Amino acid sequence: MHRRTILTVGLCTPERRRYAGEISAALGQPVVTASAAPPRLRDRLLISALEAARDAGDAIVVDTPPGVDLPALLDAGDGEVVCVVDARHMLDDLQGSAPLAPREHARDDRGDIGARARHAAHLIESASGVVIVDWEDTPTEDLSMMMAIVSHLNPGCRIRLSRNAVEDLRALTAGPTAPPWRERAGWVHALNGEHAPFMRDPRVSTLRYEQLRPFQPARLMHALDRIDAGDCGTVVRSVGFCRLATRPGVLARWEQAGSAMWLDPLDDDEGWRATVQEIALTGIDLDAADLTRRLDAAALTDAELAAGPESWLRGADPLPPWPATVDEPGA
Repeated sequence: MHRRTILTVGLCTPERRRYAGEISAALGQPVVTASAAPPRLRDRLLISALEAARDAGDAIVVDTPPGVDLPALLDAGDGEVVCVVDARHMLDDLQGSAPLAPREHARDDRGDIGARARHAAHLIESASGVVIVDWEDTPTEDLSMMMAIVSHLNPGCRIRLSRNAVEDLRALTAGPTAPPWRERAGWVHALNGEHAPFMRDPRVSTLRYEQLRPFQPARLMHALDRIDAGDCGTVVRSVGFCRLATRPGVLARWEQAGSAMWLDPLDDDEGWRATVQEIALTGIDLDAADLTRRLDAAALTDAELAAGPESWLRGADPLPPWPATVDEPGA
């Protein structure tokens, strides 16, 4: 039926393992897992298995536990990425504040508050197919909303309300090959001006926000607090790029999942002289006009902009400091 490697991902370990077992039985292919190994060894074992299968032209089923080095695994394999989502707590997974794992060292962000929600979003955004399990008792209107959220997060993925793995695989592997995994995320589509989710629901929308002025950090923090409080609807996920007036010359990656937020500096900002905010926001019952107004209010005013960068540096900046290893261009 299907002779390509299948990478099964998902936060819910029992459901993911069960589904990987069903795929294995249906295809007569072995299940590869290394969940009991320490994280770094586990990643190396899984990457080695994927590379060996790819080079030999073999097909395997990989049960992928949360917290793996997902980009490395996706780069090593060349098959399908099937994300298993449990309908009973999908929205909680995307909006929760729990860490993904205990922090192991200074640069391990899996222990960050909200890291579990961010990982849940990453898994959906990277998948070639998403199967929703344990959905039978979910009201139809809630299922419609959940499927639309998945489609907004990954417009090109195939989505299935799972009944059995055999039927799912026939549907998920039919048609053209999915685009490379780095091109699947809805925020990438939105920033490229080509966001067209297949599944839609009137309560779910994606907004592309643009602003030519840098944010004033104290006002941005106030805006984020009000947005997180639900004043503009529920922002489930937002990703993009932004600039802070108090940190000129550095482009930051904006990433939010649920109530957690990350603003991380980018080292390879070649176009640092341009000051552009470009962010894709996906959510439920979003008031796009109010959301835009609140973010615009966090940008520099005419008077602040005219005062120039030296004046911006004296502004309040309650946001966490960035690593000292990131140098500003021209410094």
